[in-house]
Amino acid sequence: MKLSHIFTNEFSPGKLFNIPDSPVNIMLDITNFCNNRCLYCYNSDDKVYKQDTPNKEELIKVVSRIGQTGTKEILYLGGEPFASPIIMDLLETGKKYNIFQRAVSNGSFFKTIDYCKDLKDKGLEEVGISFHSSEETNHDKIAGRDGAFKDALTGLENCINAGIKTFIQYSPNTLNTKTDILTMVNIFQDSFGDAIKAYDLNRLLPIGQGKTAKHLILEGRQWYEFLVTATSLFEFNLEVHAELTPFCWINKMADKYKTPDPIIQDIYRLNRGCFMWVAQLPLDHRGRIKFCPTGQSVGPSILDVEWSHYWKTSDLFNEYRSFRWNQNCIDFQSHTACNFFYKCLGGCKYSKGSHYEEDIYSMGMNHILDGDLHNA
Repeated sequence: MKLSHIFTNEFSPGKLFNIPDSPVNIMLDITNFCNNRCLYCYNSDDKVYKQDTPNKEELIKVVSRIGQTGTKEILYLGGEPFASPIIMDLLETGKKYNIFQRAVSNGSFFKTIDYCKDLKDKGLEEVGISFHSSEETNHDKIAGRDGAFKDALTGLENCINAGIKTFIQYSPNTLNTKTDILTMVNIFQDSFGDAIKAYDLNRLLPIGQGKTAKHLILEGRQWYEFLVTATSLFEFNLEVHAELTPFCWINKMADKYKTPDPIIQDIYRLNRGCFMWVAQLPLDHRGRIKFCPTGQSVGPSILDVEWSHYWKTSDLFNEYRSFRWNQNCIDFQSHTACNFFYKCLGGCKYSKGSHYEEDIYSMGMNHILDGDLHNA
């Protein structure tokens, strides 16, 4: 199912989306443990959270349930997913159900090519390696561990040589120069040629440990300037996605700084939509429903409910999908919305630090739709 098919033309509560029979993809935490201590990690530093260890049989059941109910893509997260030996069993299970299996990692456990080849044989098809900077000192400082940068580089090289498709998970922050992302691309192209074809650009949030690292988070003009710089990555023939920012705000900033239209169009192009609870679903290591990969569990385990029915009909999901809580982007009385709504769905619902709130950058209904929504 294409994500564009999820949208309807009806601006009424609960009528905005054609919900698929199962999530298009699921983001599954498989451990709370991580050997890095990233300063702006979205996970909690709470001891109870960190000591909540996964159960192998339970996780295998979760992956099996995902496969049995039709989801065809899993993104393994954590913590550090490859810190857990359970990852091999999960990959084997997902492979049985023909699930496309991806992961994001700090790279430190990819110490040999043979280990990476084993992961590929088990069913790992794609992996993103996290980098916080092109500078080793900055990366290690943010990661909270000496040697983290070298480990990430070694892991990246071993995954490439093992034939695993790789991408870079980059976290822009105030320690880096404005052009650090371009420096990183040049370094990796010199080292690996065109083996790395995609970059995922994080929008850091004041959640979990990140609440104490707000000074590292790009905001306002800094974030916009980063998006403008990131459009240059398309010149390297790369696939580029940035964490969602409301299009109305992008337009306002573009007007303010007289940004040329080709750059504006490239910012639109890299701006990745958020489809949480509409087509995507995050789960913790017990299969409990999360609102966003960056947050804590807010619902039951998919093992404890009639999953397919629950996904389509539960009050938990329907409250969010109604969008009644959004007073900025939609006017349900007039059945109209900002003409960017179906491109950005109002922006990030976690940007203020609690789940589904309007994005801190959401400007409201400064453009009203009439006509075909899909062409807005």
